[in-house]
Amino acid sequence: MHLIEIPADNFKTYIPEDLSECNPEQYINICSLLYELKMGVIDQETFQIQATKFLVLGGKEKVREATEEIKYSNIYKIASVLSSFFEEGENGNLVIKQYYIHNPIEKIRGNFQYYYGPADDFNNVSYGEYVDALSHLYDYIETEDTEFLYLLFATFYRRKRKKRHYSKDKRAAYNQEEVVVLAKKFKRQYFGVIYGFFLLFTSFNKYLQTAKIYVQGQEIDLTILYKDFPADVKPKESDVPGIGMKSLLYTIAESGVFGTLEKVRTTSLWEILIRLYDIRKRDYDALANQPKPQENA
Repeated sequence: MHLIEIPADNFKTYIPEDLSECNPEQYINICSLLYELKMGVIDQETFQIQATKFLVLGGKEKVREATEEIKYSNIYKIASVLSSFFEEGENGNLVIKQYYIHNPIEKIRGNFQYYYGPADDFNNVSYGEYVDALSHLYDYIETEDTEFLYLLFATFYRRKRKKRHYSKDKRAAYNQEEVVVLAKKFKRQYFGVIYGFFLLFTSFNKYLQTAKIYVQGQEIDLTILYKDFPADVKPKESDVPGIGMKSLLYTIAESGVFGTLEKVRTTSLWEILIRLYDIRKRDYDALANQPKPQENA
């Protein structure tokens, strides 16, 4: 957290350093500004000033008994610290700092009822739900059509939600057929909610590529699911492109470990990830034990 003090106004408060420290209201409103920044509606400086106004003043343009001149002078100075919401990307450009997997938007209100999203760490999400969501994510990244953001949101938010995946409440289960209908309803939502969830989902996927978890006391490094095999032992592949997680869905169903395709879809995402880790590790072990070809003398 950043400590903000304005002695002349007897003002002291804390504001978040990045999205991971935002409370739900802050998160939703800052994400709305981040979308405007992404679309070029506002520039970096304007984002930081507008975000500062909301975080420091609670969205209301008043600072106790300070004059307009003092108020905006202080806002401008404070705004510089909000560069902490960004970091340098691979190409040297600024990107949003995303290192969180807790859900700041646990529930929303719409159509006179609440809709509940995934739990922290996505531990109440099924594999089918996750695979469908990835399709919407990639479609949005490819087209920037916000229709896919609403579909992504509707994939995860519903009127009932299991607190953990193994709940037997069928009413809370993922229903693929309801997604389009819900996506239309969610178009009435404040867009900061929709874009905020997109940022959470991308942050979660970023986490999975570096995650190390413990299963029965053993550390499991999920990074091997996203790494390529070493060049000297890499198996030959055709030039035909694969279909990512959806392909793995069919492969696991064919193995019969979790049952039919539909049962694989309803299995916990984390159970499937652990199974994929096991399969990948066996592949690495098998390749490591293969005799290396003799080099020509």
